Amino acid sequence: MKAITSKVVLISVVGISSMSMMAGCANYEVNTKRGNIPGHYIRYEMQEADRAVEAARLAGKDKTCPVEYKEAEDAKNKAYDVFRACHTEEGAALAKQATAKANALCPPTPAVQQQPLITVVPVLETPLEPVSAAEPAPKRMKYCVSLDIEFDINKSDIRSQYHDEVAKVGNFMQKYPTTTAVIEGYTDDVGSEEYNLQLSQQRSESVVNTLVDKFGIDRSRLSAKGYGKAKPIATNVTNVGKQKNRRIDAIIDCAINVKEIASPPQWLSINLNIEFATDSAEISPSYYGDINTVGEYMKKYPTTTAIIEGHTDNVGNFDQNMKLSQQRAENVVNYLVENFGIERTRLSAKGYGSTRRVAYNNTPEGRQLNRRINAIIDSVIIK
Repeated sequence: MKAITSKVVLISVVGISSMSMMAGCANYEVNTKRGNIPGHYIRYEMQEADRAVEAARLAGKDKTCPVEYKEAEDAKNKAYDVFRACHTEEGAALAKQATAKANALCPPTPAVQQQPLITVVPVLETPLEPVSAAEPAPKRMKYCVSLDIEFDINKSDIRSQYHDEVAKVGNFMQKYPTTTAVIEGYTDDVGSEEYNLQLSQQRSESVVNTLVDKFGIDRSRLSAKGYGKAKPIATNVTNVGKQKNRRIDAIIDCAINVKEIASPPQWLSINLNIEFATDSAEISPSYYGDINTVGEYMKKYPTTTAIIEGHTDNVGNFDQNMKLSQQRAENVVNYLVENFGIERTRLSAKGYGSTRRVAYNNTPEGRQLNRRINAIIDSVIIK
């Protein structure tokens, strides 16, 4: 009899739980991923707070009552941090409070006398510099190699003896058909700037044509860019330096696990998907996975070295952002040393603050892209 009663109670609990889950769906909406929360659905309170803070910003309240606006924005960010840590109900409750703060910003006050209307002109950011092809996109990496191709003077034809150099790119892109590549051409400083730009473009296009014709790579996956004598990597005073500057770089965009790479490229640029709390350099355990990728790779290839770059958006004091980005980069270095035994001499940290933005800072999405950690891994190729 007790067994039968237990079954009845269990069925009742399951039924009630199922009804609760179904009823809870009303509290969810499609996730726009603005808060970097995974999943197709998210509690509506979270994105409602996002919308309220953004509406306040668009209404200019970040200028008319900046202190209160910052409090509302911080409250929203804290709500996301708590929600991201799997405290769903607490995060939703904090998000409601953030929404209330944002909606209550800058209440109108009775005017003593009519004041003339003042037009607020928004501060425009300077145009973005072209983003380097080697800058990795979030959750992606850049596999980069230099092709040791010698061109005849004033020529852009690729001699057959350099087939193996082009094969470094062709074979890799055949193996990973979702990859795309930018083929960059450079010259030394002999000749006019206009001529060198034209020649480097022609040489880049010759490599693209070879990849299409000899390796069957679809042309839509390739682009050519000539930089002429810009971005030298050696002095142009000596013949050896000039030779190093006359180069072809292939920068391949990948969405693959670096563990799949059979041999290291000359350098590898990885975007580490790490979110830090406001004004904090502490790494949350939830982001260890991305850093582990770098540690495992460097442990597998002991001749590699790496620069860990820290970047921020433009919110806050310039000096503080420089200091904060440096601390965050150093904490990643310390993690690699302590957890993977990577010698500290193989690692360096560099904080750039907000000086190397890859997006505009006037939207949450743009600021998110600018808050990043990049690992630039350099490989010593032993031939």
